[in-house]
Amino acid sequence: MLTVLPEVAQETPGELYEPQSTAREGYQEPSLPPQVIACLGERLRAFYAQLVKEPVPDALLQILGPLNKKGRASHGH
Repeated sequence: MLTVLPEVAQETPGELYEPQSTAREGYQEPSLPPQVIACLGERLRAFYAQLVKEPVPDALLQILGPLNKKGRASHGH
């Protein structure tokens, strides 16, 4: 379950949240068993390997096209 911390709710846009102290008595960093970490890593690698094989969506190419031309023009190409 996720909870909203009061400090986060009051932060201004663009401001990074840094907890004041995580050195509380009895506090332990969350961790996962090594088998779970390995499984997640394998699945993420497989997902990303498939993702990079897919073509770039036309809508994204339309957005990037003018930006690429603008970048080339500013570098004298």
